[in-house]
Amino acid sequence: MNKSLLTGAAIILTLSSCESNLFNNTDDGYLLKVDNGPEYKYSDIELYDSSTHILYFKTSHHDLITEKSATFSVLADGEEIYRGVFWPAYSSSLPYGAFIGSYLTSFYPENVLRIGFIVIDNEPEDKRNDPRIISALKEHNLLHSGLSASINSISIKGTHLNFNFTVTNKDEADLLILDPEKTGPSLFHYFTNGLFIRTLTHEEVFSGSVPAEIPSPWNSWKPGWLSELKSGDSRQFSMNYIIKSSIDPGVYLASFEFPGLAFQVTRDQLWQGNNRIWLGDIRVTKKITLR
Repeated sequence: MNKSLLTGAAIILTLSSCESNLFNNTDDGYLLKVDNGPEYKYSDIELYDSSTHILYFKTSHHDLITEKSATFSVLADGEEIYRGVFWPAYSSSLPYGAFIGSYLTSFYPENVLRIGFIVIDNEPEDKRNDPRIISALKEHNLLHSGLSASINSISIKGTHLNFNFTVTNKDEADLLILDPEKTGPSLFHYFTNGLFIRTLTHEEVFSGSVPAEIPSPWNSWKPGWLSELKSGDSRQFSMNYIIKSSIDPGVYLASFEFPGLAFQVTRDQLWQGNNRIWLGDIRVTKKITLR
């Protein structure tokens, strides 16, 4: 083939490639878009923790901080999966569905973004871990599964209630978690409201109220509060509460929020060697029978 034919073929291939790109969905590389605002590609993300719905950015996301009312969308392979709103914590009302805490109300480090969700009467559907999103995150090696928690047992003897639960590391990384045995119950309950027991119609019969110990300074944390939980490992914990009012035998709903650190951890502190500090919290609910 002579030089002129080669040149012509190259031009045709180039034009065909350009035409193909014009008709391809150019949103395939985007994960998060803010209406009339910034857009973030998968390449902007370090990881996503599906247990807490937290995005960890490679750098800070100051351009995302806003006091204005705005909406955002989360995509997978160019397809919008769900939409949400930015919502200030000081608002007198609550958002509905997916939301992101806006200006100075996210309570997380500058490179961390948590997507919350409020549901009323099972509506709307929570799509934060939609299979299409999970699949796209896996393809980009961004998916991390974080922690899971389960309630093992609740037993009552007189005015003493013993609560036993398990925390499991389902993440690909070894994690550092708040350890109630190291913090002690008072400091641990600064980060969580503890155990709640309600009737099946959601009337509260018990709350694990423990006088909370405020860290000093209030926005600090210490490595001694944390324990390593290796990938795939589980750890059981027990907590004791005093019952102020008797609880009748019967079937109840028990709920508990296992806490992690949040704003206390800066971006450069997130990784301690090969271990990641687990941020956020997870809530577990279980139907129990008290005798």
